[in-house]
Amino acid sequence: MTRQEKQRRAAKAELTRTMQALRRNESEFNEAQEPFYIEQLTYQHAALQCRCRALLRLLRSEGQNV
Repeated sequence: MTRQEKQRRAAKAELTRTMQALRRNESEFNEAQEPFYIEQLTYQHAALQCRCRALLRLLRSEGQNV
C-alpha cells in the first residue's frame, strides 16, 4: 500500500468519525434546553461542518491526482 493510499484511508476514516460526531451533535441539539449548552452545540456543529468540508476537499483533490 502506498503512502497516498494510507493517507486517503486515514482521511476517509476521519470523515466517518466526524460525520458520526455531527449526527450526535444534531441529536443533542434537538434535546438541549439550556441556552448556554445550545450555544456550545451550535459552535461545535459549525466546527464539525468545517472539518467535513476540509476532508471532502482533500479526498476530492487526491482523487483527481490519480
